[in-house]
Formats: sequence, structure tokens, C-alpha cells
Amino acid sequence: MKFRKVSAILVGAIVLSVLGGCGKKKNDAIEDMQNNYEQYVTLGEYKGVEYTPTHTEVTDDDIQYEIDSLLQDNTTENQIMDRAATMGDAVNIDYVGSIDGEEFDGGSTQGGGTEITLGSSGYIEGFDEQIIGHTPGDAFDVNVTFPDDYQAEDLAGKPAVFDTTLNYIVEKVEPEYNDVLVASATDYKTTTEFESAKRKELEEQNEESDLETDKAAIMHKILESSSVSEYPENEINDRVKSMIDSVTQSAQSSGSDLATYLSYYGYTEDAFRQQVETSVKEYIEEKMIVVTIADKEKITATDEEVEAKKQELLDQMGITDIEQLKAAYGYEDEDFDYMVLYEKVLDFVYKNATQVEATATDADEASDEDAEDIELVEDEDEATSDAPAEIVDDYGTDE
Repeated sequence: MKFRKVSAILVGAIVLSVLGGCGKKKNDAIEDMQNNYEQYVTLGEYKGVEYTPTHTEVTDDDIQYEIDSLLQDNTTENQIMDRAATMGDAVNIDYVGSIDGEEFDGGSTQGGGTEITLGSSGYIEGFDEQIIGHTPGDAFDVNVTFPDDYQAEDLAGKPAVFDTTLNYIVEKVEPEYNDVLVASATDYKTTTEFESAKRKELEEQNEESDLETDKAAIMHKILESSSVSEYPENEINDRVKSMIDSVTQSAQSSGSDLATYLSYYGYTEDAFRQQVETSVKEYIEEKMIVVTIADKEKITATDEEVEAKKQELLDQMGITDIEQLKAAYGYEDEDFDYMVLYEKVLDFVYKNATQVEATATDADEASDEDAEDIELVEDEDEATSDAPAEIVDDYGTDE
């Protein structure tokens, strides 16, 4: 659900090693939030919320994916140097792109080599075809024109020349899936044992994921049935500024200005600001409602719990500098307290919710949502299909 995803981005990762909390002392940050928010919140029903439990089955396709991943991880490559490249070949190339003799950002492999499959590289139309017929070691120009609707407006519609070198043709050698491979590449001895273990792992993962889905559905209903009469505008404005400043710094670190950086995601500066403002407002609304529920039910977070959560996140992120994380993601100190509080409130409303059986209408709606998800994925693929390799790698839509 997009709403939760947006909130998770704002709340979700932080800082600092455990300093040792103050035990059962009431959390001052949470008390401040309750004092600031509660008068503006009208809660809907948050106990006895009805939900239909999610149950995701492990399919044969899921197991086949695990098998395919094992094969891919153990596939070896040979570098072919003695024939010309043909359509469908995987090839390793280097290139430097220029427009009117001037190199442009993101248009070079910088001598590191990149692998593409001719005919399905996702590069600009006509790029792949000009590699066909060349032999490894050849250096040649690839002449293309960026589409008029290209994401980077400074490149859109312009002719470009890529000084290209075909390094080698890649021949992939996939191993046979059998007991020998499984025993040598995994902790299991046979294919049967491998598949059984993977099925159990996936069932456990699905159970955890289904639980989070159910909790999110319950919280969504609570948010929909509750209302906020007034928002803390100063807090919203400060958070919007902080997030935009953070992205601006990321753009500068990558050698781009903000407008160019955002264009790789398909945003204008105005559209991005609107998205940030909407996301921040949704997050603040959620926080006001959750904090109010916590106060009604005497739920709080101790300093120990907050510090333990910080350490957990630090370990996950592999980062030790709190200020670096706060600057990168626009975090405020109280977000750490709220993260713990949110999880405890979420557990509370889940335990007090009511399970109901799925109806035929629910099943139809779920199928429609799945179809929309597939359509969105296809659209995302199209959105990046004309980007040079470095842009696809750095600014892709994998999320």
C-alpha cells in the first residue's frame, strides 16, 4: 500500500548505538507529541476493526525461481574473441557519449565495461544494431538520437555519438541442476532437500509478509475512519524543506543539479515538491492519529526501547553516524520514538481486530489490484527503456 510505503520512507531507518535508557520513565518526546496533536484528532473505531486475513501460498513457480537463481549464481562465463557479434549476443562494451563534441553526464562507462544483450539492452533505438557485425577489439562510433520525450530534458531530441569499443562476446555456461550442484553450492545434499528447505523458508517469509499486510490493512481502515481538524503547518513545512534539501545534496553529490537529477525519475521540481508535501502531510496525519490512540490506551515507548531500535537499525544499515543519517533522510529526533510507538500501537490494534472471511467480491477486487500492479510494472519498464546504461543503473525504478 503506497501510504504505508511513503510513511516508512520518512520514519524508517536511523542512528546511534545504545547509550543505556532510563528504564520505565515516560518518554518526553511522545508526551510532547500527544500534547501537540490530540486536541485536533477525532478517532474512528480502532478496536474490533474487521479484516480478512491474507494467506499467500508458495507456488511451484516460486520454487522454480529459487532453482533458476541457484543456476544463475553458478553460471560461468567465457569471453569469446574470435567471431562477430550477432543479434541476441550478450556483449561487454565501453563507450563515451558526446553531443556536438562535448561529453555529457551519465553517458560513459568510464572504462569499467558494461554488459548488454543485443536486441534487448533498453538503450536508445538503433544502438544495439550498430554493434552487430563487429569483432571484439573493434572501436567504432554509434550514432543515435535521443527521443523527444527523453527523461533528461537537456538530452531530449538531440543527436549523440558514442565512441564504442566491443571488449568481448559473453558466452554463458549454465550448470545442470542436480544433486552434485546442490551439494557443492548449498548447505543441502540433494535437489529434493533443497526444494523442501526453500519451500519452508518461503512459507515463513510469506507468513511474516501476510502479517504485515494484515496490520497495514487494519491501520489503513483506522486512518480512513479518523479525522484531523488542523495540521501543524510549521512541522510540515520544516519536514518538506528538510527532505528537499536532502535530495538536493544527493543531486550535488552525483554531480547534477536538482532539476536534472529529478528528471531521471520523471519528475519536475514542482511535481516533486507536490509529492513531498503530500507524503509529509500523510505521514503527519498518521502520526497524529497513532499518537492519540497510544495516549488513550496508555501505550508508550521507554528510552531503552528507543535506543534498542536505533541500534537495530544501525546494524541493518551498516552506518554509525547519526548526523549523517539524519541529514540524508530528513529525520527528526522524535521520529525514533514514534517508530517504536507506531509498532506497539500496530500490534495493539491487530490483537484487538476481528477476522472475517473473504467474500467473492473481495477476491475479484484482489485480482483487479494484481492486474493493476502488473500494468504499472510494464509501464515502469517502458519508462526506462531508452536510458543509457549508467542512467538505468543509477536512476532505475526498482523499488
